[in-house]
Amino acid sequence: MKKSQQVLGLPVLSIEEGKQIGIVKHLILNPEHGTVDYLLVEDDTWYLGIKTIPFEAVQGIGEFGLTIGNRSLLSLVTDHPEVIELLEKNLRLPGIKVLSKKGRLVGTISDFIIDENTAGIVGCQLIPADSEKPAGIIPRKFILTFGRDFLVVEEGIEDMLVAELQETEDVFPPIPATAQDTAKVVKNKEQPVDALKHFEEQQRKYLIGKKVTMKIVADNGEVIAEEGDIITSDMIERARATDRYIQLTLNIRD
Repeated sequence: MKKSQQVLGLPVLSIEEGKQIGIVKHLILNPEHGTVDYLLVEDDTWYLGIKTIPFEAVQGIGEFGLTIGNRSLLSLVTDHPEVIELLEKNLRLPGIKVLSKKGRLVGTISDFIIDENTAGIVGCQLIPADSEKPAGIIPRKFILTFGRDFLVVEEGIEDMLVAELQETEDVFPPIPATAQDTAKVVKNKEQPVDALKHFEEQQRKYLIGKKVTMKIVADNGEVIAEEGDIITSDMIERARATDRYIQLTLNIRD
């Protein structure tokens, strides 16, 4: 499972070419199925138009990047009416208001969680409207409607929040048949895992010994790296543990 913020900004890696071919800029959500159907990708020919890839084409999502088979899977958004239709629905979960089915304001969504195998949204992180109530994750089975202006959830959702999601049927609702069919296209899982591990090992070798070009600080105030520091294995591990790995990889020089 991945939070949306762990996917946005990831490099898109071509397994066949062994190179980065773009960056994930946006997740295109399907409000009817509660799934991530497509990704918007900015590549080195961005001036010709933003590209898209179906989520089913993703072979793996790791800390260093998101892997697909090859560059040919990228195509112009304008070539896909179904993508444009979903973009026009403009479903954006972070920041959206959450209402109970009786119309009570529950809070707002700060992020959402994706099942990488099915493309399903399995939960949404809630910031309660009542600051005295704890934040938590709304499991998918308690979400009634993914709307453009608000999310509709079961009444009394504050008592149904979880601190983290577990991979059990109690948490995951059945994915609609169309999403299940989409997921089947994806997965011979052995190759994606091996390919992604190879990319990450190569990236680690590449990073060690490089200099950091800016100060990198974790949310808790821990300094991961100062400008000019030499990257070490320990620094990489601390960056991963504090969700600063991508920031570290993007701010280096020889």
